[in-house]
Amino acid sequence: MRGSSHVVFGLAGAIAIDSAFHFSGPPLLGAHTAPGADQILEKVIFYGFAALGSLVPDIDNARSTLGQRLGWISKGIQHVAGHRTIFHSLLGLALTGAVIWGAQFGIGWLLLQAGYVETAHALNAGLPPQEWVASGAGIGFLGLLVGYFLHLVADSLTEGGVPWLFPSRIRFGFPPDRRWRFKNGSVWEPVTLFVVCALVFAGVFFSVLTI
Repeated sequence: MRGSSHVVFGLAGAIAIDSAFHFSGPPLLGAHTAPGADQILEKVIFYGFAALGSLVPDIDNARSTLGQRLGWISKGIQHVAGHRTIFHSLLGLALTGAVIWGAQFGIGWLLLQAGYVETAHALNAGLPPQEWVASGAGIGFLGLLVGYFLHLVADSLTEGGVPWLFPSRIRFGFPPDRRWRFKNGSVWEPVTLFVVCALVFAGVFFSVLTI
């Protein structure tokens, strides 16, 4: 899929997932009171990072939207790992989450040791797990992982599929028969996006889904 397609699919899918798990906090639609600035900010953080996460797996493709911006880093990753390998798998999702989580708390710990207490707390490095998940940093982290996961789902709809269980090289897709999946860049890509967006819009309109 194109980068723009991944972003659209990621945002649409994030609405569906957030409607079930409320990662970004209480829904704004249907609320009995006017939403506060904090609630709106939480939504912006969650969906903003979901959009970013929907591009991250293509870090292994130097010609992708993200790869073009990372330049030699993406070229190096593609040369070593190849496209649609570890970064297009559940292992890649777990490792990416672990690296981001570890980096954030590692930086926070170093700032605490250096005496920059307020800056460290801005990263929520000193919060217990339950409070961190509900914080802005935690919401952004969850949004990123949701977007990453939805990238894999989107690529599973294409002819190539993805190696969900890497290091196994077997690629999975939906439907299982690849002849029923679409080719990247074909007319069926925007058609698929239109159907997904229409379903999400209908879900929000009929209050099955919410934002």
